[in-house]
Amino acid sequence: MRILMYAKGLPVHIKGGMERHIEDLIYGLSRRGYEVVILTTTSPKGITYEERDNVTIYYLGRKPLDYGEYFQKMAIKVFRKIESDIDIIHSQSDVGYGYLKYFGKKHPFVVTDHGTLLGEVKSLLNEKTPKSIIHGILLFFKGNFDYHVIRRSLYHKCADKIIAVSNELKENIKKEYRIPENKLIVIPNGIDINKFKPINVDSLRENLNLRNEKVILSVGALTKQKGHHLLLKVLPEILKEEKVKLVIIGFGPYLQKLKGMTVKLGIKNHVIFAGRVSDEELPKYYNLADIFAFPTLRMEGLPLVVPEAMACEKPVIASRIGGIPTVIENNVDGILIEPGNLKELKERIKEVLRDEELAKKLGKNARKKVVEKFSLDRMVEDTIKVYEEVLGK
Repeated sequence: MRILMYAKGLPVHIKGGMERHIEDLIYGLSRRGYEVVILTTTSPKGITYEERDNVTIYYLGRKPLDYGEYFQKMAIKVFRKIESDIDIIHSQSDVGYGYLKYFGKKHPFVVTDHGTLLGEVKSLLNEKTPKSIIHGILLFFKGNFDYHVIRRSLYHKCADKIIAVSNELKENIKKEYRIPENKLIVIPNGIDINKFKPINVDSLRENLNLRNEKVILSVGALTKQKGHHLLLKVLPEILKEEKVKLVIIGFGPYLQKLKGMTVKLGIKNHVIFAGRVSDEELPKYYNLADIFAFPTLRMEGLPLVVPEAMACEKPVIASRIGGIPTVIENNVDGILIEPGNLKELKERIKEVLRDEELAKKLGKNARKKVVEKFSLDRMVEDTIKVYEEVLGK
């Protein structure tokens, strides 16, 4: 089977959860002997073509992450050259809309949706700032064409199957785009359980000069939607009862604001901004944590950092939002809190820090669930089953 995949970006563009998911899927397919051709946006490294391990990548368009009309025209030119060798097309979100425009419906077609317009609007409104509210309103009206015309047309006229990365997202897609139930399937993002697992990290503790402190870890792009500022706000109260350090991994436009908050709140010496951490080093940081906290305000499809931390046997406290409830059963293999609720965030962190038995139970159950239901192998195999169903095999 030869698969053509449309993708806005890969980890070479930006190391986001969606990009890592796409790369994991691509190379999971290639290891099973499938050929994959990727049409993605301009490479930041300036290359236009790459080939390795049964995977061929074409970097197209004017600039990275821009899949507008110029990208679509270039993609069609490449597609015409390789069309006879393609068995199935897989579009990550609506990146493959140009295929519908130029070809109509000629080939078996699968879409994976990672999030909806209303989800993005709700994420902005959850920030509760004048700027974010205005941005959310403008996005809703300006985005109606992109999402409700392009996506709806693509999903109804072209897609044989639509994969949602969480149960919650599946329901949102069904309602927003009026997609019939039999066209939708849930395949959560998968985790490499051999990479993300419990390991000894004494050397990392020493490098970060951590002695007897417990560690609260949070990972994600430094934007207000990710909720890191909420952790800073509750930290002074937690420090009255517990000796802790908050370690934040990530980079983004909100960094200086967060650093300024640590000074104003008098907690500068209790917060470590670790910046960007390589994929190879990330499991070590998860294993450093006594708690993984993810108080996001964003309507995420299924953020990879949550099951990654769970796979490392860590108790996770995360917002009850987006696709997170797909992977966490509250008080069984993690803790769900109301997004933006500072009191609940503070109290649940304090509870897990002082109750070692609870922390251990949540961590053990979390690892067990990810191994059984959210492994990378399971994600790849379930995706292949969708391809075979669409192809009538």
